[in-house]
Amino acid sequence: MPEFAPMQQVCDILEKLVRDGVIANYGLGGATAVGFYGEPLATRDIDVFVFLDPPSGSLLVSLDPIFHYLAERGFDEFEEEGLLVHGYPVQFLTARPGLETEALENARRIEWEGHAVRVMTPEHLAAIALTVGRPKDRARVVHLVSLSGFDRSDFDGILDHHNLTPTWLSWSKALGLEND
Repeated sequence: MPEFAPMQQVCDILEKLVRDGVIANYGLGGATAVGFYGEPLATRDIDVFVFLDPPSGSLLVSLDPIFHYLAERGFDEFEEEGLLVHGYPVQFLTARPGLETEALENARRIEWEGHAVRVMTPEHLAAIALTVGRPKDRARVVHLVSLSGFDRSDFDGILDHHNLTPTWLSWSKALGLEND
């Protein structure tokens, strides 16, 4: 069983990936990101959305540069879907065009106990949860829209821009959020 280091060390590795040019940018998503804005939610892994350029002459993006870089630094063990980084399973996901790309471009740089980390906004996290649609995503949406710092105007703009307003109207009615 791997030994867990502070989560801040994972953040340091992510920042180093950017500084060393392995990835252009990243943003935490999923339940880990939600924890930066309110109560932490249970999760098995850390979702890290990244921008990667395809290798020269290829149309396909590969996560191999990330895995190679991290393996050279002793991080070469996988647990479930994630590469273990300081004991935490980290799942690297390429940001899809549209909503995920926008969420990554707008990720906030948060200073946390002397460490920096890039985290998707709660409004983008809620919109992404709408597109996934699992029961835990419904719970995540309820949690996010109830946060005191949740910007409903920004959220409405994101929904409109990505044609998610009908989905939101259906969910908000079913979840009792239509008056929020």
